[in-house]
Amino acid sequence: MSRDISPSANTPRNSTPCSRAFSPCIAWRATRTPWTPRTPWATHKDLAMNDASMTFPGLQTCMLDMGGRPARILRGGDADAGTAMVFVHGGAPGLTPYGSGAHIWGQVLRRFAADGAVLALDLPGFGGTEAATAAGSAGNASTYSIESMIDHIDAVLRAAGIRRCHIVAHDTGGLAALLLACRQPGYVEAVSVVSSVAAAPTGDGVENLTLAHPPLPAGTRDSQRWALERVSYSHHHVRDVLDDCVRAARQAPALAAAAHMADAATRQAWAASLARSKARLFELCRDGGVPVPVQVIWGTHDPLATVDQGMWLYRILAQRQPTTHFHLINRAGALPFREEPDAFHAVVSAFSDALR
Repeated sequence: MSRDISPSANTPRNSTPCSRAFSPCIAWRATRTPWTPRTPWATHKDLAMNDASMTFPGLQTCMLDMGGRPARILRGGDADAGTAMVFVHGGAPGLTPYGSGAHIWGQVLRRFAADGAVLALDLPGFGGTEAATAAGSAGNASTYSIESMIDHIDAVLRAAGIRRCHIVAHDTGGLAALLLACRQPGYVEAVSVVSSVAAAPTGDGVENLTLAHPPLPAGTRDSQRWALERVSYSHHHVRDVLDDCVRAARQAPALAAAAHMADAATRQAWAASLARSKARLFELCRDGGVPVPVQVIWGTHDPLATVDQGMWLYRILAQRQPTTHFHLINRAGALPFREEPDAFHAVVSAFSDALR
């Protein structure tokens, strides 16, 4: 079911069947205003290419040299296909109890790679990407922030030679992607924000305790399984990603982030960065708005952020960006791309195709 919504009056109307969507999906659109893609930009640089990914057949694991520190990405699909789909995971470095990274996207990466170019990256403090200070040394308190995530995404996409991209970003990655688009770097054509409690308004509600008091130590299979199951509506997908999450939680970047986040001042600096970045996003939305089309995707049973929070994020974004869509994926928690990969691929592909 699809409904059109006027940004000035948040009342659903004109119910019609949703194109390319099916039973697990409900979608809302702000308008159908035509949109002209931005002028592409990029400078190609050589990448160090490793062996094909064992976890994602058909994708390649690449290690970039980012000022003397390694940064891991996954690449696949047709590099000459035009607009690349860029996937940015979420999580708080050293705090999120499951080991996140590019691997968290699962098999949807292969599905999108069949359609065109795909790039998925590890943010600093996750997977194979080390954090660094502005001076380039190993991480400290200033390293772990939304601002550093934005800078990292920008640097990786420029180093990878991305000319045009549609960023699909989860949670904290969604907040970072929206703010990156507001910088107008020239290569971001659209943003899909997925289950982003980091970007959504939180108000003065009761603190969410879904991931409170995780089993220790964090790198064990039991601990990782506990965290993944807590954020999911269905547990059927956990087995497929469990080994990757355990491996990510035991890698040096994650261990370094956890050690730094053990310090109260570092945790406070992270929380301040999150609040500052969210306030900045809302300020930009009140002024000129996000300058590219935006899609908000939420799971009906997200234990970390309610559907109402997702709808309020949509309303905020739609105030100044007429091409804003909201998609609700049924029977999914905080990882809808894992729990309902067919529905997720369908709604993102339909949104992307409509912009071309």
